Amino acid sequence: MSAIVFDIDDTLYSRQDLFIRAASEISGQDMRKVPSFVDTFYAISDLNTEQLEKGLISTIESNSWRFDRTFRELGIEVPPDAGNKTAVRYAALQSSIELTPGFENLLSRLRDSDIEMGILTAGASEHQWDKYDRLGMERFIPRSKVIVAGDVGCSKPDTKIFRITEQILCEKQRENIYMVGDSYKHDITGAINAGWRSVWINRRGRELSANEIPPSYEVSSEEELIRLLIRLFLEGADISGCNN
Repeated sequence: MSAIVFDIDDTLYSRQDLFIRAASEISGQDMRKVPSFVDTFYAISDLNTEQLEKGLISTIESNSWRFDRTFRELGIEVPPDAGNKTAVRYAALQSSIELTPGFENLLSRLRDSDIEMGILTAGASEHQWDKYDRLGMERFIPRSKVIVAGDVGCSKPDTKIFRITEQILCEKQRENIYMVGDSYKHDITGAINAGWRSVWINRRGRELSANEIPPSYEVSSEEELIRLLIRLFLEGADISGCNN
């Protein structure tokens, strides 16, 4: 038996498409044409994630600060209060997130197999549980198999949160647990340090440095991820692990 543990943001749905759209609408500029926008936003997001998870700031406050600082660092001219307006628009877009038909079909097939599934996600408790509900994830993964950083007092890549996740899984062999996520820094290094296998959704084509350990598997899109998981877990293929 194996277990697959999914991240939520940019794994079960495309978070970056939403904040790019929100920032483009409020700024009046196409953020898809600013190559460093996504990487800068994510790097800045790391700076206040701990405050967010501890409940010291709200999700709107967190994202307002993130957008403001990203605009400033990239020298993007924006209207007054653009950070807050973008955060509010981004929240509105997130209120209508849904699984793609392909991902929904994959989760249905995994649920009906003997593959155990769970979720391990960073972020504030209420906000992440709201995403879980909006995506309808209880159809596939029960709430008892979900760990939210804001609920447990630690976050990825800290090995502690991976050990907490192991406690809610039936599968106890770490080499049979697969972490699926988009962040090399948080999802993949955390899984590697915990002794898990890993599937990296490398949406931005980031190249690893010579001293960074590669994941067990690497894909660049949701479509590739679906094909990989079908091959690994639904077609009886060898899952001994390799970097694809």
